[in-house]
Amino acid sequence: MTKIIAVTGATGFVGKHLVRALVAHGFQVRALTRRPMPPSSNITWIAGDLENRPALASLAENADVFIHLAGLIKAKTPPEFYQVNSHGVKTVLEVIRNSSARPHFILLSSLAAREEQLSSYAQSKRQGEENLIKYSADLPWTILRPPAIYGPEDMEILKIFKSITWRLALIPARPDNRVSWIYAPDLARAIIAVCQNQTCFGKILDVDDGRENGYSHREMYQIAANILNITPLHFIMPRPALKTLAGLNVLFSTFFGYTPMLTPEKVNELCHPDWICRGPHVMRITAWKPETDMKQGFGKTLQWYKKNNLL
Repeated sequence: MTKIIAVTGATGFVGKHLVRALVAHGFQVRALTRRPMPPSSNITWIAGDLENRPALASLAENADVFIHLAGLIKAKTPPEFYQVNSHGVKTVLEVIRNSSARPHFILLSSLAAREEQLSSYAQSKRQGEENLIKYSADLPWTILRPPAIYGPEDMEILKIFKSITWRLALIPARPDNRVSWIYAPDLARAIIAVCQNQTCFGKILDVDDGRENGYSHREMYQIAANILNITPLHFIMPRPALKTLAGLNVLFSTFFGYTPMLTPEKVNELCHPDWICRGPHVMRITAWKPETDMKQGFGKTLQWYKKNNLL
């Protein structure tokens, strides 16, 4: 029998890759959306959001697996992070517990949850994990903690490529700070591997591209620069300078109405020296293996940017 997979956050960056991969693997996908979506084979779109309990009930009905991707990576105020990343998990679990559905609940968290003291975002992701553990009752669950995610359709990594085309590599705090990364289609396959593996029940798992000890900021910029065949000027941004820029960005956002990505709290995350995946890992307990290293992934991502006239 074809498994029914319910997905929140299906229209986001990671969600798009996941839904395509689920359909390709023959699953029947039921996905939550806040905007009208065109009909698609093997996808049932459910109109609603994380505050719409009837929509969430329809989403979860008879689902074998419930994958909760929906979350905020930037917000105008800290309470917005908690409302979505923390309270949203509790709301979904309450709806599922009041239904007949008993799916395997997979929460896409973040490696930031390991360092909850750094920011409201990190703390909200940690609280989301704690809500899952506290309110899951008899549901089997798995928490995934990816590091930095990139790939086609990602607008954040585009900023790195653009800075290099301007011949600037802006490195936060220290060039030797290290970060793990994962290519979005690889992450989608990892999530699918977890869907089909009961040994993942009740576990918090890291997932990255398998590069031991991650990448330094300098290495990451050099890989991108080599792909573009450009030699940039490496410029180290001290924490005080980043904090000043972040403060100005927040100020401008109040005047121009946008949601700032660079904030003083985000600077805390950017300057943290250790974003390397070290916990129990998806590839240690499933058959999944990452297929794409940073050089390959950056190359594919750059092709997508050029194809869509973004670079």
